[in-house]
Amino acid sequence: MKQFILYARKAATSPDFSLNDLPGTGGRMDLVARCICNALWLSHDLRRDTCIHVVACGSPNPPVVISFYGNMLKGVSPDERNIAAWIKKTLALKRQNPGIMLRKLSFQELIAELASDGKFFYILDEKGTDIAGVTLKPDPVFVIGDHTGLPEEATNYVERFEHETLSLGTTSYLASQCLSVLHYELDNK
Repeated sequence: MKQFILYARKAATSPDFSLNDLPGTGGRMDLVARCICNALWLSHDLRRDTCIHVVACGSPNPPVVISFYGNMLKGVSPDERNIAAWIKKTLALKRQNPGIMLRKLSFQELIAELASDGKFFYILDEKGTDIAGVTLKPDPVFVIGDHTGLPEEATNYVERFEHETLSLGTTSYLASQCLSVLHYELDNK
């Protein structure tokens, strides 16, 4: 299973955000929703071999990990508002979707958990090795930052485990676009 980890510095950790103000009250929940959409949806289908973990570090109760599993997800549409509504429901614990899991877990705890399962990490960084020349390992875990990038302490923590730092080339992409580019690379290899 391909896995993505999005470190979302300001993403809301309570259901009190407005679906009409995802960037503001949601702490860039619009970006989070776009990343989830690009990680999991194809035209008329889901990527059933993919999971995205969002490490939400915004107020009031950070951190939490919200995981979306393509092989179990049901009833979620690939648009920002619907995805954000499911995040809101999950944070409120009013309704759990079979493909969405919420855990009170830190970024470091998530990385350590995946590392204990023998996972290999790819950290996305514009200064990394160009992905075009890399043979990717099976069942990869890609670690990306939000619009402000991955914090240095998060990068340093991942570097304790088996990893490689990758670049998607000379173009700077939005975080959500990085997921589409990664899928393109993975689909073609």
